[in-house]
Amino acid sequence: MSSVPANRRWLRLPANNVTWLLMVFISCAVVLFAMLYWMMHTYLLHEVDERLRGEVAEFSSIGRAEAIANIAALSRRDIASSRPYGVFDEEGRWLAGNIHALPAERERRPFYYTQAMDDGPPSLASHFRGIIVPTRSGLRVVVGHSIDEIIHFDHTLVKILCLGLMLTILLAVGCGAALHAMSNRRIRSMSLTAREIMAGQLSRRLSNRGTHHDLDRLAEIVNLMLDEIERLVAEVRGVCAGIAHDLRTPMTHLRAGLERARRRSHTVDDYTSAVDTAIAQSDVVLNRFTALLRIAEVKADVRRASFCDVSLDTILRDVAELYEPVAENRRLSVAVLASEPVFARGDVDLLFGAIENLLDNALKFTPGGGAVTLQATLEAGRPVVQVADTGPGIEAGERDAVLRPFYRSRNGQEAATSGHGVGLSLVAAIARVHEAVVEIHDNTPGCRIVLRFNAGLPAR
Repeated sequence: MSSVPANRRWLRLPANNVTWLLMVFISCAVVLFAMLYWMMHTYLLHEVDERLRGEVAEFSSIGRAEAIANIAALSRRDIASSRPYGVFDEEGRWLAGNIHALPAERERRPFYYTQAMDDGPPSLASHFRGIIVPTRSGLRVVVGHSIDEIIHFDHTLVKILCLGLMLTILLAVGCGAALHAMSNRRIRSMSLTAREIMAGQLSRRLSNRGTHHDLDRLAEIVNLMLDEIERLVAEVRGVCAGIAHDLRTPMTHLRAGLERARRRSHTVDDYTSAVDTAIAQSDVVLNRFTALLRIAEVKADVRRASFCDVSLDTILRDVAELYEPVAENRRLSVAVLASEPVFARGDVDLLFGAIENLLDNALKFTPGGGAVTLQATLEAGRPVVQVADTGPGIEAGERDAVLRPFYRSRNGQEAATSGHGVGLSLVAAIARVHEAVVEIHDNTPGCRIVLRFNAGLPAR
């Protein structure tokens, strides 16, 4: 069984869509032209019927002799062939006029009839609209009005409408084919770009002409998605490189220690010491993986279900109280500045962990005698949390990099400080879940890290 090539299947769907649109457009045009024909035809017949009904009022009260004389005179006019008259007695016998037979129709109601006129070819019958007018003298007057011109106008109108419909169909087909070709060209370009992206060129983007076309809006959405995918892929690559780089040292120490134990250890104490060293190195590796799993859990947004109203100033005081002994040991002062309650929507544990990481970093890198300040304020109705220290600070070129997992600053003091390099990346992940922004500024001296939330809650 033969299969249709993929490119032909790709081209068939838009063609079918264009075909359906053309069918709908042509059907609407046919209905529109039919309504136009019906309205014109109805209007012209209505004008004729109104004239015939006017004759009813004129002849209904006329006497017998006067009726015969008037009808005979009207039948001799030049327009008698297009406006014929006839008068008949009570038995239906013809008395005068150029209508020689009494139609078997109801009185006072317009009707259609055909009749061969005396001044025309006998083989050609004219079409009329007529009405029977009963008089008070018992006579019945038949008044007619030719509708041949209306019929001729109808035929002409039908020809014009058919010609207009054909031109409309040709225009619709031409426009549909042009739109189909333009859409196919644009979609083909998008398809080629998508194949390049799938081949690994993540920096490529769909073309956007800057219009409000549906494909342009779709391209904007896809490009935003590609930006996020590229960022995530770069982050994954950075994490993988960071893991490889960060775990190389403890794993090398672990293997070297085991090699030394195999070559040099002779007593139980030697082997016990080697095992303890290996366990310590294994703990370093496990701690790094635990930190990574913590970041992955936060980024998965599984904690949004537990969001509630959180008092940020209370969290600052709790974190400061928890780290007060550590600050005293390092001869550092910790101050909490929160003159008014500040509330936000979020997860208490995650926000506590983020502020705890910021304070831990501040205490870790601030030399003895320095100061750390925790502050919660409202700026334009939005909650803002700041953690400032008087340490060495973070260079401007590294302020984005330190938010990536396993990145360690090239600053000598920070490189010598123990840690996994995931604290600030965890803070960034928690901020992203809470739709907050992490900003790193210079505290002159020191570093000032700001958590800026998008929306807050009114004070209680």
